[in-house]
Amino acid sequence: MSFIPTLKTTLGVAFIVATAGAVSVSAQTQAVADNSSTNAPANLSRTSELKTSSNPQSTVIPAESRAPDNSAQTKRQAGSAEMVDVSAVTSVPTAAAKAARSAETEVPQGTSTNKWQFQFSPYFWLASLHGTGGIGNRTTQVDESFSDIFHSLDFALMGVLEARKGKFVTLTDVEYVAVSDNKATPGPLFSNVNAKFKTFIFDPEAGYRVLDHPDKGAFVDVLGGVRVWHVSTDLAFGAGILPATEVQGSRNWVDGVVGLRGKAALSPKLFITGKFDLGGGGSKFTYQVFGGGGYNVNKKVALIFGYRILDVNYNKNGFVYDMNQRGPIVGLGFKF
Repeated sequence: MSFIPTLKTTLGVAFIVATAGAVSVSAQTQAVADNSSTNAPANLSRTSELKTSSNPQSTVIPAESRAPDNSAQTKRQAGSAEMVDVSAVTSVPTAAAKAARSAETEVPQGTSTNKWQFQFSPYFWLASLHGTGGIGNRTTQVDESFSDIFHSLDFALMGVLEARKGKFVTLTDVEYVAVSDNKATPGPLFSNVNAKFKTFIFDPEAGYRVLDHPDKGAFVDVLGGVRVWHVSTDLAFGAGILPATEVQGSRNWVDGVVGLRGKAALSPKLFITGKFDLGGGGSKFTYQVFGGGGYNVNKKVALIFGYRILDVNYNKNGFVYDMNQRGPIVGLGFKF
């Protein structure tokens, strides 16, 4: 009998212990469940944030939050539109400025050649004088060599003015020379003669540029014009078979002339040039030949040198001037 009460007592204690353990486990389970239910929204929020940052396209946006997002997107689109508009606005003046600059810098072809261009070339012609001069029945042979020209030259003034516009060209050559020759041959009737010649030549010509290569510095002009002469002669004959006598006279006449002129560059600094013409009318015949070269000191100044021959044969009304002038020329060309 003592065993049974003991067994009951033992079973009762075990039941009580089991019941207390069950209650404790249940309480712990309930606490864990409560904690899980409390932390779930926060975990879900953190998970959503992680998903959004890692993969924006996979984020599910609630309906309530779509409107603000669409508004933000609209603002971004508006901002982009504003940026596009600003770019368009800034690009228009840029294009206009480019067009204006292009219009300012673009010069129609041939504009520069359609402006008047001028060159003045003073020169000194060391010309010898060979031929016959006379008045009436008194003539003399003149042979003034180049070596004598410094002693016999009294005065000289020479220069050429050139004007050009497009292919139209004008040249005006002016020359005044006064020469005294005491070595002239008087003939058999006189012992000596002192011959003085004053020559003024005015030679305006106009022409057309038939060949023009500015890149090569070459051109050819066809020219035509007149050569106006004024010649004054003073012959003082020394006594010989006939007594001493002095005769004076002057004549004016005009010759028509035609010719060619050309130039070609050998380098940016060096060039060759030449001119030829012939004609007559007032005289029986006249011609001129010039050949030479030059050196461009700069764009505005050039040194010119060469050799020139000018011949005329005039014999009318008892006045004779059949002369050939030839010799070297040196001058300067000024462009403006």
